[in-house]
Amino acid sequence: MRKLWGLLAVLLLGSVMLVSVWGKFPKFVAMSEITVAQATSRLGVQLPMVGREESKRATPVESIVKPQTLSKTYYYRFGNEVPDKMVRTFEKAVAVYNETGIVNLVAGDATAHQNEIAFFAYSKEMPEDQSTYLELGKGGPEIEEVTGFQGYTANHARAGMNLKYPQSVRLSVAIHEIGHAVGLDHSHSHNSVMYPIDQGTTHLSAGDLKTLRHLYQKA
Repeated sequence: MRKLWGLLAVLLLGSVMLVSVWGKFPKFVAMSEITVAQATSRLGVQLPMVGREESKRATPVESIVKPQTLSKTYYYRFGNEVPDKMVRTFEKAVAVYNETGIVNLVAGDATAHQNEIAFFAYSKEMPEDQSTYLELGKGGPEIEEVTGFQGYTANHARAGMNLKYPQSVRLSVAIHEIGHAVGLDHSHSHNSVMYPIDQGTTHLSAGDLKTLRHLYQKA
């Protein structure tokens, strides 16, 4: 029996990164693929945890990704439309994940049975009625599960940046979108690169690492 979750993942679980254009110093906002009205509404209730407990909090898991069902190895490739600057930014983000030793991201083409991340570039201008925020990027997991004697589970993920806005090509954006691709969801911890409001974080928090281990290291 074959279960294809790709369309569901793209429509419901893809990450969209937005940047506020209010004020002199803009805030970078990473939200799920929802409307800007929903995004701004949620920001009003998503308050960060504080104190020592925050660093212990595990980052949530994308709902379609099941722990310890996926190989730790991902093959990644860049679309022909991706400019050199974006390639270099994503490669730096790849190095951040590889340094953990928990996942292994390797340049190359994956088979249908293997995990992959397809990096892409796109251009999307925000409509005038949503001009408060600019969309910087999007991405997420796409799980394919095949049952039976030769069954397998693979993640055919995507991560991209919106080249309509130059502020999208940032290392923090790249790390955030790869996080979604490998199964990390938004975190309430403001120390996490997966926190909805991007603060230029270019490292993985203790909570991010805890969840990566939960997803990819066998007990």
